[in-house]
Amino acid sequence: IMNESWADFEDFGHLTLTESPMNYINSVSNAIHGHAYTSVFGAGTSTSEFQFLTGNSMNFLPSGSIPYQQYVKKETPSMASYLSSLGYYTIAMHPYRAAGWDRNLVYPKLGFDEMHFQEFFTDSPLVRKYVSDEGNYEKIIKLYEEKDADTPLFLFNVTMQNHSSYSDWADYDNFSPDITVEGSDSKLLPAYLSLIRLSDSAIQNLVSYFEAQEEPTIIVFFGDHQPADSVVRPVWKLNGKDDADLTDEEEALRYKVPFFIWANFNIETENDLEISANYLAAKTLDAAGLPKSAYDNFLSQLRTEVPVISANHVTLSDGTFTTASKQKDLLYDYQTLQYYLLFD
Repeated sequence: IMNESWADFEDFGHLTLTESPMNYINSVSNAIHGHAYTSVFGAGTSTSEFQFLTGNSMNFLPSGSIPYQQYVKKETPSMASYLSSLGYYTIAMHPYRAAGWDRNLVYPKLGFDEMHFQEFFTDSPLVRKYVSDEGNYEKIIKLYEEKDADTPLFLFNVTMQNHSSYSDWADYDNFSPDITVEGSDSKLLPAYLSLIRLSDSAIQNLVSYFEAQEEPTIIVFFGDHQPADSVVRPVWKLNGKDDADLTDEEEALRYKVPFFIWANFNIETENDLEISANYLAAKTLDAAGLPKSAYDNFLSQLRTEVPVISANHVTLSDGTFTTASKQKDLLYDYQTLQYYLLFD
């Protein structure tokens, strides 16, 4: 589940709330908890799913490019096509327009057997004008219960509930912010945080459902990017900072989103893991105990040397904060492999 605009601003430092919006998620046991660095913030959802599904990095593509619309023009190796080769049935699901970011054209090229978009959710409950996470997950359960019992399933779901704007909630009778932020007069930040709290409740219900299932199941939950500056600016202000005058390390926090990998069977748990979105699929395969592709094995080995590769920055295993342009030799093989997988 790639959750729209899902971020944890309590990571930024001082933030006093009437209620934490992530009480359940932070307490999930039998899970791997951490943060994944993306290459976008405020927008650009499809670049994060591209990195997750393919293991490729935006670092080696032009700034501002959109791989789904520019580069995925043929069958392209992905987590979906790889799991399909292992016998999985693969479904992509998004409760919004099929043509958004050309997903209806791209998903088949990534190896998905089936796709569901806005029309699949006509009877789902809304929060503001978007399908709620709760309603979204009800469809996951429906597809799970309808699947062939002897065929494993890989389902990739992109949510919509927390999409901007956060200023129009009063226009709807199905949502009202219930979290307040001490010391801030922002109207957007409480609305955003209240949506995140709904996400927390919805994923709790989904985990509870799969806890009761006998079939081994893993749920991977991560944010696609942080919301826009208009939402984050008050958080910086509460920490005595101006978002126009940040250090490079502080700016990198804008690309940081939480994730967890949970299973209804025993897995090796971890906390405070810091990686980037391009590594998350390989980490998922490890947690599932599945064999990895040669590319995922390469990425897992690279992660021991370079745990974070974002279009914003690179972090080395010794904690060095740097950039891809300064690590060309270290990243040369990765860049070469990505070129051949994507373009050759």
